[in-house]
Amino acid sequence: MRRTCLLLIAIMLLAFVAANADESSWTSPPANAQLQRDPTLIPKGKGFLFVPSLSVPLGNEPSYFVYLDGERIASAPTGRGVLLDPGTYDVLIGSGAISQLIRKTVPLLEGQTTLMKPDWAALVIDVIDASRTSVNETYEILDAADGEPYGIGFGIEEERGERVRTWLLRPGVYHVVRVGESVTTIRKFSVQLSPGTLTQRNLVVDGPTGDFIGFYPRPVLQTSRAERTMSTVTSQTELSGSVQFNTSQQTAAGRPTSLNLAVQMFNRTRYNTERDFASIRVILEEGASKVEGEDLNKGVDRAEVRATYIYRLSPRIGPYVRGVVSSVVFPTDTRFSNPRDLIRISQSGHTDTLRSLTKFTTAPSLSPVTLREGIGINSQLVRSFGINMDLRLGIGARQDLRTEFYQVATNAVTGNLEAMETGSTSSTGLEALLIMDARLARYINLDSEFDILITSRDTGDWFFTWENRMRIALTSFINLDIVADLEREQTLRRLQGREQLLLRFSRFF
Repeated sequence: MRRTCLLLIAIMLLAFVAANADESSWTSPPANAQLQRDPTLIPKGKGFLFVPSLSVPLGNEPSYFVYLDGERIASAPTGRGVLLDPGTYDVLIGSGAISQLIRKTVPLLEGQTTLMKPDWAALVIDVIDASRTSVNETYEILDAADGEPYGIGFGIEEERGERVRTWLLRPGVYHVVRVGESVTTIRKFSVQLSPGTLTQRNLVVDGPTGDFIGFYPRPVLQTSRAERTMSTVTSQTELSGSVQFNTSQQTAAGRPTSLNLAVQMFNRTRYNTERDFASIRVILEEGASKVEGEDLNKGVDRAEVRATYIYRLSPRIGPYVRGVVSSVVFPTDTRFSNPRDLIRISQSGHTDTLRSLTKFTTAPSLSPVTLREGIGINSQLVRSFGINMDLRLGIGARQDLRTEFYQVATNAVTGNLEAMETGSTSSTGLEALLIMDARLARYINLDSEFDILITSRDTGDWFFTWENRMRIALTSFINLDIVADLEREQTLRRLQGREQLLLRFSRFF
């Protein structure tokens, strides 16, 4: 009798909550639809407890915990159920420390399903800048009533397929503040959370200062499946100019200095769903260069397309496929301050001598064309306020397609200036990519990407690129970029370094 009364009371409470839950605000299907999709069969002697999810994808929300007599016996992500012996259990749900979780007492009968209708609230905060680009900034959630902190939230790196985490909190009023600030600060935004409701907000952060400058509801399309599908595709274009001071180890004259004036067009288009993430980046950068002791000539010349696809098995791991195509738009010339004779050597071994040259074209337009492909597993190693790190391991391939491509050097024996033609190459092997971004200070970020292709046991056959960029924000549209790259190519089999100092002016569209 006592157990029957408890069950009736629980059913009445759940029915009352169901009437007040706003399932139309959820990005996940309604609770009953989620339960119907769960394939779990209830065996004899067991009951089934199901806690629905208010948001997608699965795993974005904190897992819930099931206790019996003070001992934790089960846990699962919201949107999934657990099989339990008949009895009365304590279920802990929410974000924050154990003492801050929402505690529910739930009776469970043999052969029956108990569907918990949420009377808690869900909150999703997208951190963006003034150009509506997702940024890796942090914030803190405080209870408006007593100032109790519930934890630190993070912006995301969409380029890596990350998703915004969902907060599960008690209904009430909460403050969003910068990390370390108290409830008494005047630089805060407030949000009212209602029972059974998913609330979505955009938090706008000023890039140079890190100040919060906006907090408003995120537009949610609720009309048709087609419109929801369209919202999964985003695209952004950045047009920027830079003044660049450059040194290079790969020139025959040592390390001459140069001054470059360049413009860059950067477009990033993303497709993002619960399970799928695809990104295409297009970079076109062109400029003129004045090298010390030489005339004005072509400086920066880069055209690149990068495509990445990740299928999420979980928020932290999933298979990936990637491809990179890079080349140059204009011919590449080597200039001589004084007329020089040059011996040109073709791949077949044919030689001819060019007399009194002041300029020699080492590569025509679109030479070389470099292709890189890879397939493997993407995993998130570290996710914190100060540093984020991803590791990709898989099988990779690289092709350097070269046409009339020459390397100019002085013959150490004869002293003659020679241009040796270099042909196309192709390699396959194991690849590894380590991608990192770190916050060194309030206005200083460091991005680093190490990409290596291992083609044999001989380390001399290993080829890699290591790109590093430190960005110092000066204003909302002016950055000082310090670039340091290291590369070992298959054809040259030697290390090449490049350092750049760029004052970059950007405009987003």
